[in-house]
Amino acid sequence: MKFSLSVILAVLLLMVSCSEEELYPVTVGDKVGYIDNRGEQQIEAVFDRGDGFSEGRALVVRNETLFFIDARGRQLGEGGYESALPFSDGMALIVEGGLVGYIDKSGEIVIPPSYKRGGSFSEGLCPVYTSGGKTLLIDKKGTVRKELSYEYMGNFRQGRALVLKEGQAGFIDKSGNEVVSPVYEYASDFSDDLALVVSGGAGGYIDRKGNLVIPHMYSFSSDFSEDLALYLEGDKAGYINPEGDVVIDALYGFAGDFHEGLARVECNGAMGFINRKGEMVIEALYDYGEDFRGDLALVVQDGRLMYINKKGETVWAAEKPASGDAAVVLPTLEHEEEETPEGEKKE
Repeated sequence: MKFSLSVILAVLLLMVSCSEEELYPVTVGDKVGYIDNRGEQQIEAVFDRGDGFSEGRALVVRNETLFFIDARGRQLGEGGYESALPFSDGMALIVEGGLVGYIDKSGEIVIPPSYKRGGSFSEGLCPVYTSGGKTLLIDKKGTVRKELSYEYMGNFRQGRALVLKEGQAGFIDKSGNEVVSPVYEYASDFSDDLALVVSGGAGGYIDRKGNLVIPHMYSFSSDFSEDLALYLEGDKAGYINPEGDVVIDALYGFAGDFHEGLARVECNGAMGFINRKGEMVIEALYDYGEDFRGDLALVVQDGRLMYINKKGETVWAAEKPASGDAAVVLPTLEHEEEETPEGEKKE
């Protein structure tokens, strides 16, 4: 499969996530608007740049002003932020005056900008970092629940949050208590009650108590998603279940996590989608594809962006491919990435 790095980055920037309203960003001319899962225009293409929806809100830029809109295209709050992240757990990070604060879904500032850095809210809590070098755990009112002794803290998933201490990964609970000591070279968030942890360069999985339930045996593997996790055997990818049993053989040169019951895989130099039985249900026709979000997935075919549904039907396609990489670049937003631990990375 041949596609440029800029193609991949452009697509990844586009698909932050989609909302409950299932609206998807598209370009019309040189502007960004939004369609529904039938491909019908729901928000007029009037924005210079725009993200996918998250929790019914999307970040857009118009006339060099950054702000959030709702599913009707209405602006929320005053906007004009220097930077912002998508909504998570009903809150969104914003940057004003070089400092991090948080707004609610009405666009009102509920935690004034006062922190050097911050994460996203999850399960009612969020890590923030002060200019004095402190790591704090705060709630949605901005109340400090605990000062932490870690250089990094991730977001809570299933009551656990990843932490780093002296470069080693472990986990804390929602009270800030350490439940898995920082002993791993790398770890990722919990999903389906398991977390990927790396020791001696090999990946395995622990439960929420820290017990190793799948041994360290994978040169590469992913988080569990819909009770399946990607693993590599040589240079081919397949899938295991939470017991560590292979349920889809390692046949693919590239594969993604399962979303909405489907996973993108490479077959004979093109990308298609398989179901949980490993059956190719959307023919491998595409140069590149993104995970399904709601009812649709973004794909690239012959240099043209399009959305397909779970039957493989095209519901929207760009007017025409442009020359070079411009054929697959939508004018999406670039976010300041949250600091993440170094180590094994996903495909």
